[in-house]
Amino acid sequence: MLELFMVNNLQHPTQLWISDSQTLHDYMILHLQTKLCLQKACQQCISCKQVVAKEHPSVVWLTPERSYNLEQIDELIKMSSFQLDNNEQRFFIIQQAERLTDQCSNRLLKTIEEPFPGYNFFFLTQRPQALPLTVKSRCVIQKIKSQSTMDTFKDFLEPFLTLKFLNPISFIKQLEALEIKEQESKELTDNLFEHWTIILKEEINEGSDSLDQAKAMVKLLQQALNNTPMIGSAKIFWKNLYISAHYASKTQKTYN
Repeated sequence: MLELFMVNNLQHPTQLWISDSQTLHDYMILHLQTKLCLQKACQQCISCKQVVAKEHPSVVWLTPERSYNLEQIDELIKMSSFQLDNNEQRFFIIQQAERLTDQCSNRLLKTIEEPFPGYNFFFLTQRPQALPLTVKSRCVIQKIKSQSTMDTFKDFLEPFLTLKFLNPISFIKQLEALEIKEQESKELTDNLFEHWTIILKEEINEGSDSLDQAKAMVKLLQQALNNTPMIGSAKIFWKNLYISAHYASKTQKTYN
């Protein structure tokens, strides 16, 4: 079983958790079970099962489509605007918190800064640099170590790391055999973006001949992050990304 971390800091009502999506999900489930189960995460009671099914009445999970909108934030504010009974707790889980717009973040500030006792706000993200400083400054920050999803999909991602798009048929067969989800696709695209951003910085410092190639990949992956797959479209997303990356690499010198 996962072990919770920094126990004292877990009492703070507003937190920012940083890791990959699966690790954040698993730790969040365990934390909620610990808080809401009378036996501290027994895994067998109704409360524990409700938490896993995301049906517990004391927990609200928020997920953006493309980005969060003000209607979602206003509903959150409304649900946390009254005092709770003694020992009652409510949890608001803001998943993919990097997708909060500036408007949404600003609307939230007063609520997360001075919540009524019993309310807890958790911002989950793997891209803390994308969150406004005004939000981060109001949170206790927890960084959770995990195995990178990149390792799991290492073979699948090889063309995007080496820019050697030699066998599209083999890539499509591999893609069809994978059970790759939309959230995993977003996370992998973000990891690729960070990978090529680091390479771009190195190329700039070294004045390398591969500078244009790194720029092309950073630009392409930034566009992909702005158009991440909707439900049921992960495989189409990767086919299109493969074609776009292949086309972009044809006019660039391959990075070795």
